[in-house]
Amino acid sequence: MRLSQSSSFKDYQGNTVEDPRAYVEDWLKTHPKGRVFVGCDSKVRGDLTKYSTAICLWDIGRGVSEIHKSEVVNTPPDEYTRLWAEVEKALEVAEKLKSLSIITVHVDINSNPRYRSHQLYDASIGLITAMGFEGAGKPHSWAASCGAHRHCQ
Repeated sequence: MRLSQSSSFKDYQGNTVEDPRAYVEDWLKTHPKGRVFVGCDSKVRGDLTKYSTAICLWDIGRGVSEIHKSEVVNTPPDEYTRLWAEVEKALEVAEKLKSLSIITVHVDINSNPRYRSHQLYDASIGLITAMGFEGAGKPHSWAASCGAHRHCQ
């Protein structure tokens, strides 16, 4: 794993998606009842952390397709900084899609107080809803814990 700042979005075949907003807009034209979810996850490997952000497009009754991007950065100083960066990266993408549809932002932060990440749950869901999005954390945040997760491994 090497440092790489911002990468382009890619589809399931590995093709570059130059304009994710246009991609989602076109998808919504052919799937008018479809739903849009954005999630981000990360994986620490020593001094480097890989963040993957996924835009998941749910065609209700037919399944989900997605596009994703990944970037590798120096590992943040602590777990909470890393998790908060996941929230910020998901929101950055969601903000670009906001006018197209209702966007649900999924965060890899647990709603159960037994887990350490729960300390960021209220703040992250509060920020997401304050910015005009629907939000969900674990165990309901499949766009982060499944969609984005597979790309940062």
